[in-house]
Amino acid sequence: MANATTETMWVQGLLKELGIQAPKAARLWCDNLDATYLLANSIFHVRTKHIEVDFHFVAERVAQNLLQIRLVSTLDQVADGFTKSLPVRQLENFRRNLNLEKL
Repeated sequence: MANATTETMWVQGLLKELGIQAPKAARLWCDNLDATYLLANSIFHVRTKHIEVDFHFVAERVAQNLLQIRLVSTLDQVADGFTKSLPVRQLENFRRNLNLEKL
């Protein structure tokens, strides 16, 4: 998430330099339920054994309302269609979402 946060900061800066209006808060989709809970509620932070600097970087952006973390189901991960063998139904949904259906 820290890498994606850095990239969104770069894109937001670029859009600002180009004079393009962009939303103040970027939305980042994550399939890690624990990470979304941890970022949404800092109380959980006390219960964790090891927190990397990356977490604090992302949490700071969330606290400043510059980043929104949303949960996406693992079943809805678009990248899986490119990187994994999928069951037929998931593959059909993937193809339909990318408009790759046979005519």
